[in-house]
Amino acid sequence: MNVRALVLIGCLNLAQLPIAMRPLLVTLAGVEAAGSFTTAGLAGAAAAVGTAVAAPLWARALPVSGDRRVLVVSGALFTAAQLALAATHGPALFIGLAAVSGLATPPVSASLRAMIPRLARPQLTRAYAVNSIALETIYIGGPLWVSGWAALAGPAAALAATTLTGAAGLVVGVVLVPVFERGRPRRGGLLSDPAVHTLGAAYLAYWVCMGAMWVLVPAFTQHTGAAGQSGLLVAVWSAGSLAGGVALAARPPRGAQRNTYTALLGALALTSLPLALPGSVAVMAVVIAVFGLALAPWLAVHDQLVAAIGEDRSGELYGWLTTLGQIGGAAGSALAGTVGDRYGGGPAFLLVSGALAIALAVAATRRGTLPDGAGASPVTTGGS
Repeated sequence: MNVRALVLIGCLNLAQLPIAMRPLLVTLAGVEAAGSFTTAGLAGAAAAVGTAVAAPLWARALPVSGDRRVLVVSGALFTAAQLALAATHGPALFIGLAAVSGLATPPVSASLRAMIPRLARPQLTRAYAVNSIALETIYIGGPLWVSGWAALAGPAAALAATTLTGAAGLVVGVVLVPVFERGRPRRGGLLSDPAVHTLGAAYLAYWVCMGAMWVLVPAFTQHTGAAGQSGLLVAVWSAGSLAGGVALAARPPRGAQRNTYTALLGALALTSLPLALPGSVAVMAVVIAVFGLALAPWLAVHDQLVAAIGEDRSGELYGWLTTLGQIGGAAGSALAGTVGDRYGGGPAFLLVSGALAIALAVAATRRGTLPDGAGASPVTTGGS
């Protein structure tokens, strides 16, 4: 991979910092601004709904209007909404601005993932693995960044600083985005493609798992009397995923992508089962790190399949998958809240395994609908 592609991937992942950390930031700032977790929760839901509604629309505009123009317009609106949110007091206005923030969420992820085949086609698996590594770095460092700012200057300052940092990454990234020939992509047939149905169903179930994990990890630490250690477990989980991503980048698989996709999904389902066993944070740290190992590799292969299936409309397809992710995450959080209150940890984590088992069943039974291209040709493993 060339240096420009690496810097572009890094900058556009940095641009996702305020998006990735928005649930945490909105919770902290909402409690400060309105003095209520209810307001914070409603604001978080409003942002998620806004993102789910707007993601396919922004993504559909990418090939028509150009990545640069769409990212600049949406990024400016998003930054303004986030900064206004940081300065807002009062429940109604806070919830309303959170919804605007969701609607204006720039399609950075969709743009970058659709762009990668044009940036690094000879080393596609490695490029997607690098993208997954960069995103995991955001999820490892992001909570520490937010917690540090919140402790030093308060939640509003944390929201503003995170937003401006993401905006800086977006500006540099936009400058580095190559000028691609614009055109109106082929119309019709995208959402009726059987391969899209397979990826969409599996991705929805995967996000039920993710939504559940974000609730069950804090529930576990509270149940074991170590409520302050939930951030540590999330960081360890992300570190395991980061390690898996590094391994994939160093040695991309040579088998058919659909086989790798299904095998990695099976590894996620299998390694999720021990999550129900630990009774201490120390043991859970080991188990959750192992659970993370297949996460970034599976997402990287998933992204490759989306690019192969969507072709010139892959950005739009990523947008629709973002909507499914928001729906699945919300469902997983709601279900986990009920079992988390009752069990704390232990059996509650079987919800995660169940969701992944459904995703695996979909991928395995419908494997024939997915492309069978090799995950890495000999040229893919060339020099970096």
